[in-house]
Amino acid sequence: MLRRLIQGIGANFLGQLINLGSRVLLVPLFLTAWGAQVYGEWLLLTSIVAYLSLTDLGGQIYIVNRLTQAYAQKDIPLFRQILHTGLKLFLILPLAVYAVFIGLVLWRPPGGVLQITVTSPQVVLLVLGILAFQLVFSLPQGILLGVYRAVGLLPRGVMLTNCMQAGSVVLVALGLWGKAGPAAIAGLQLLPYLAAALAAGRDLHRLFPELQVLSLREADFSLGLSFLRPSLDFFGIQLAQACSIQGTVLVVGLVLGSVQVVVFSTLRTIINLIRSFFEQISHAAWPELTRLDAQGDEEKFFLLFRGVFRTTLVAAAIFIALLHFWGETLYNFWLRNTVAYQQQVMDLLLLYMAQFLVWLTCSHPLMATNRHRVLAKLLLVSSLLGVGLAYWGGRRLGLPGVVLGMMAGDLLLPCWLVPYLLHRQQPRFSGRFFTGELAPVILSLAVLVALPWSAPVVLAGLLWWWSRCLAALGLSRQAWARFTKGREPDR
Repeated sequence: MLRRLIQGIGANFLGQLINLGSRVLLVPLFLTAWGAQVYGEWLLLTSIVAYLSLTDLGGQIYIVNRLTQAYAQKDIPLFRQILHTGLKLFLILPLAVYAVFIGLVLWRPPGGVLQITVTSPQVVLLVLGILAFQLVFSLPQGILLGVYRAVGLLPRGVMLTNCMQAGSVVLVALGLWGKAGPAAIAGLQLLPYLAAALAAGRDLHRLFPELQVLSLREADFSLGLSFLRPSLDFFGIQLAQACSIQGTVLVVGLVLGSVQVVVFSTLRTIINLIRSFFEQISHAAWPELTRLDAQGDEEKFFLLFRGVFRTTLVAAAIFIALLHFWGETLYNFWLRNTVAYQQQVMDLLLLYMAQFLVWLTCSHPLMATNRHRVLAKLLLVSSLLGVGLAYWGGRRLGLPGVVLGMMAGDLLLPCWLVPYLLHRQQPRFSGRFFTGELAPVILSLAVLVALPWSAPVVLAGLLWWWSRCLAALGLSRQAWARFTKGREPDR
């Protein structure tokens, strides 16, 4: 388990680096090749198509969870039934959505509505058609890649995704270097996704012929209907996150104006990049939590979550301290002093990130075990409450008030209710447990801020405390030696 977990974390981190590299590399190339006007029109077109990805209605997460549970219980017939039903569902649904989408853009071309004036109407329709076609195979591709996770080969699946993303970046960069137009870039962006879908199907068929990944023979309509409600709960969680992210940006624009939107967005970009790296720890552990729950191994489930939770807390504390003291230097280097840095807003966003990571990490075991129905309703209410409080705070205290409103929304609901939901799943995740995990981190941060010179001692203490948790997971010297030699560590 530990070997899979470590490899999964490494593969996920590599994916984040590729994503970060694409943001840094491609934007200057787009602007150089096309200019700001055409690039802005491209962003509008891609944003329209991006909404089509929501048509999976949360089904991919739920189906992959079910596949993981069936494989952990060694129920191969049920695994095939779930897989074939999911693949058939996500072949029919995107084809129907694609047909409706193409009909709509032909009936009412979006160029006039979006004020696209430089890109010709023919190119607009062609770009939309190519980009939307990704949906036709990206949804079944997501199920195929989820099979790797279900059978304990998460790193292999993630690395295939990383190759797909890296290939897309390289092809688009070469196309822009050669001054290719929007339609050509859309086509180049499409090719790695097609290649990844074909590679995943062939690889899984070779490794696991008994799963019959290229067949739809055992698809079951009634089973597909049973996917609907839990999938919609996952969709509710995705919708809540989108509402929270986009809603606060709109609040800042409405209350404080476009300049403050830039300040808020750029500061939050730094926070979100760091947060996304931390989330990879939980995502790597997700299939292991699903597997342990299906097998009824409560002890390993507890130890694994504690390891993930403590690792996230310690890493977050270190980065919070670094950004508190050197955030201004990093920010000014990135933006070349074009936007005024606001230390107070950065510190508040760091505190918001810390409390957000606490309840977000607690939510992952609930989602990994398909116990997310109450969580979905809670997060929808919380996101609306947070946006409302952000608006109220922004009207009275400016940009710091917006962040305080976001923090208040989390403190009122998910910060304590999500850990409580986890406690209901396993009583060992009690108030005493969370106090014992949070107290050392909070105390260490307070000492670091008050006495910066004590950083070496404080960080050494945190790392020692963290290592004790890993020791409980079985990562002893002997286990580590076996791991480095390529053998499976103690389970």
